Amino acid sequence: MMSSIRIAVVAGVSAVAAIAVVAALVVGFSNGPTPGGGAAGAAAPVAKTEFPGLTAPTGDPQLLSIARLAPDAGTVQLAEGPFDDRFEVNDLAFDGATVSGSILVTSDVSEVINLEVLAGFYDSAGALIGEGRFVLESEHGTTDDASKIPDETVAFRIDVPAAIAGQASSAAVGVPVLVNE
Repeated sequence: MMSSIRIAVVAGVSAVAAIAVVAALVVGFSNGPTPGGGAAGAAAPVAKTEFPGLTAPTGDPQLLSIARLAPDAGTVQLAEGPFDDRFEVNDLAFDGATVSGSILVTSDVSEVINLEVLAGFYDSAGALIGEGRFVLESEHGTTDDASKIPDETVAFRIDVPAAIAGQASSAAVGVPVLVNE
């Protein structure tokens, strides 16, 4: 009889131990690491959207190279910008009142979504006296024909601002914004 009591005690202790192990596993998995690497119940990581000491830009995108140029009277120069390796400028002209040309995107064959062309206008001494801007914002994905090959050429015209009309004798253009698919 003593051995049956011993067997019952061992079986009871084993059952309690098994229940404890199962309970520990359940608690461990419910509070342990989640597939994302954090613990369940812990706050999920979020994107940092504020950076102390960093102020958000204001105004339109600029090109520092516009201010450094001094084109000769009657000429148009290209101003250096961040996207120069992604496009060609064609048919560039300045008639004293308007600078015009076209931008051909060469980086890939995809629709131009956003393009800004910045023009600097200069007096006869080559001093920057004003700026103008051409902005193209396309409705992404609204083409009528999905099989149509995107047109990567964008013609632009930028008038000399009224405040400096008749004073501009040269111009420079550059691209501070270029977004394509």
